[in-house]
Amino acid sequence: MSESRQKRAQKCVSCGINVAGTNAASFDCPECGTGIHRCSKCRKQSNLYKCPSCGFTGP
Repeated sequence: MSESRQKRAQKCVSCGINVAGTNAASFDCPECGTGIHRCSKCRKQSNLYKCPSCGFTGP
């Protein structure tokens, strides 16, 4: 997948909004290393997230 297409496909794992071009956090899952993206609103509210690959949950 091209880099520009990956940016368009990035969605917040907590609420599902498209995070491309926003003040989102991107990090690797602590358990399996899968890329996780979270929007600033979910980060600020400390909404839980769940890794789509391994099921790890975090604040």
